[in-house]
Amino acid sequence: MSSPIIKIGLVGAGAIMRLSHAPTIAATDGAELVAVFDTDLTRAEALVADFGGAAHDDLDRMLETPGLDAVVVATPNCFHEDGVLAAARHGKHVLCEKPLAIDAASARRMVEACDAAKVILQVGFNQRFWAQVEIAKQLIDAGFIGKVHQMRSIYSEKSTAYPASTRYRYDLAQSGGATIIDLTIHRIDLARHLVGDFSGVFGELVHSELPEQVDDNVFLLTRFENGARGSLASNRYSPNIGDGTDIYGSEGTIHIASETISPFASAPLAVYTERSAADLPDVLREAHYPDAWWETFKGGWITVKPPRRSPYRAQLDAFCESVREGKPARITGMDGLRAQEFVQGAYLSMRSGTWVDLPLADDAPFVIPDYA
Repeated sequence: MSSPIIKIGLVGAGAIMRLSHAPTIAATDGAELVAVFDTDLTRAEALVADFGGAAHDDLDRMLETPGLDAVVVATPNCFHEDGVLAAARHGKHVLCEKPLAIDAASARRMVEACDAAKVILQVGFNQRFWAQVEIAKQLIDAGFIGKVHQMRSIYSEKSTAYPASTRYRYDLAQSGGATIIDLTIHRIDLARHLVGDFSGVFGELVHSELPEQVDDNVFLLTRFENGARGSLASNRYSPNIGDGTDIYGSEGTIHIASETISPFASAPLAVYTERSAADLPDVLREAHYPDAWWETFKGGWITVKPPRRSPYRAQLDAFCESVREGKPARITGMDGLRAQEFVQGAYLSMRSGTWVDLPLADDAPFVIPDYA
């Protein structure tokens, strides 16, 4: 018996909708695009012309579309809360692009509203859905690399590399942060997903290169509740896409590259272990090529190249499955809130020049640093 088709509306008709969400819905048998909202009706109409549905410049009217099950919210960050709260009022499930909100208080209201309305709220941390990240998570959770003590991650991208339709990311009133909240937040979530909840952050964010006075050079130190330590770095001026995450355990190391590869990150997944062939899980045993067919693995690096699939497709599939089966999202609103608390904690660390404990108190202030 075929699964019911999830009818989806888009809140926003910008670049990420055209590049990813709309074509992903169109290519998914279990989903159908039925409506698009944008305050600029011509943008909504242009998206509908290519991918179907009905165009709206009235959000409530779009949310009243007959049979509508869920929405994807992908507007400038400052409008995420409006879109999510409106969807919750209408009883629609929500996939909200990252970051969930500009500040933790807004994210908390969104989580509470969706909980009260009994609708699913999934956050668009799509990097969790890369196959190499999923394999790494399984290995870490199984204890394959022992106790994790340290991690580091880099994610950098020149501001002109991404084909955005506007530069709202560099208007801090609209975005809440230029680099930390657009790039680094992916790795904030990934660190928490792979290592565990944070217990503290120390932040150093500066303006170095962009014409706008924003955070384009980010360096963060992290503490985890399990005692591990980490570092996260991003920038918006590097002409290449800097990408790599390393997890260091007492019995092995895992390297992940999700966005790109380079001479310095030449594989999507690499695992270092001293275990013998008999102790390898299938995913590693099958990936290892010995120097000669009669040789067996005696420890060292194993390179894994899983089939490359769109994390946006896997993200949508997980969301539709949650909607159909009425089960919690794979990446919940609380995941989005915790990531936002980390960003807010980094800002507070900039003000105080000290470590800031996490999670934040509900009344913790939100103050964007001055990069002038």
